[in-house]
Amino acid sequence: MKTSSRLLTAIAAMVISLYAQAYPGESIVLDPATGNYTITYQGDSNSTELSQTVFVPSTKVVPTIHSSFRLEDKGAIVYRYTVSNGASARQAIVGVVLDQIVNPIIGELPIPSVLQNATPEENAAYDAAERAALSTPAGWYGSIHRFQGEYPDRIYWMPNHPISTGGIQAGHTLTGFGFSSFDLPGIWPSQMDGVGEVLGFPDEGPVDGSAVLDELNRLRDNDFVTRAAAVPMIAVPAPFDAAVLLERIQTQMHTWIGMQLIDPAFLAQMDRTFQSAISAYRLNQPKVGKKHIQTMRALIKKEYADVDKEDDNDERGEKGYHDDKNKRNQIGKLAARVLDFDLKYVMKRMGGEKDD
Repeated sequence: MKTSSRLLTAIAAMVISLYAQAYPGESIVLDPATGNYTITYQGDSNSTELSQTVFVPSTKVVPTIHSSFRLEDKGAIVYRYTVSNGASARQAIVGVVLDQIVNPIIGELPIPSVLQNATPEENAAYDAAERAALSTPAGWYGSIHRFQGEYPDRIYWMPNHPISTGGIQAGHTLTGFGFSSFDLPGIWPSQMDGVGEVLGFPDEGPVDGSAVLDELNRLRDNDFVTRAAAVPMIAVPAPFDAAVLLERIQTQMHTWIGMQLIDPAFLAQMDRTFQSAISAYRLNQPKVGKKHIQTMRALIKKEYADVDKEDDNDERGEKGYHDDKNKRNQIGKLAARVLDFDLKYVMKRMGGEKDD
């Protein structure tokens, strides 16, 4: 999944056409050799002279993120991530961001109620718990950002010294990112970026009304590359309710259409069985509900034979060792793994019977 890359390509082409151009001669031009943008703009509304600057984006990375998730005995789900940078990358990866971490992860403390007036002891305890709750590779640091509704809650990792240590260089892989949560995995685009340059202007920058301003802001706001990742997005109801949890899993599955992770026909087929399973559990017919879940898991395994094997998958949607290389799959590999895991979890909670 390359949402931001497609967006940047659509914005940039060779020359961005500025139909609403307020000042003649303004433009944003992509240099295909360097991947940088030359920005020509009106820096003074009282002058006819144009200014120029260069924007070096942070998107010259070729990332792959592998998500793993396993259920522990006490109900915690351990999430781990491995990040690779393709050999053709022109920048090292120096930022890994996971959004939509809505509920606290295990070990996280509440943000001090009034952060500005928090005591040094409160701040130190919060910071220590934050570091302990995250698994972080050596030479990197991790942080949890809770924005209290203004922005998506997120976890991010960065190298301690992005410039000197270089992050994840082209052709290299780094493991050790992760945390634990009681929420089941869903899928959301992770964000990764490289070492760009701080955008500077020889003057005050584009004036209000400049036609390049909106396009430039869009470039800067999307200055990263996205890849689908498994993140804890599905809260397990307490007290446990299989029907409610299945509804939440089904709702999450529907978001994958927009990410092109599931075929609409396959989604419709799964929907019918989801509804049957939900109805069975609501009618206190757990054996019938379990059979419907087994039917859904069988459909998933028809797409990927070893979907539940952690060592037989590829986050880029490629086939594993045991998959049919000639088959066009109706669901992406990561989506299949997440859905199978979530359905298996429901069966485990409904009696602890053998589920395979």
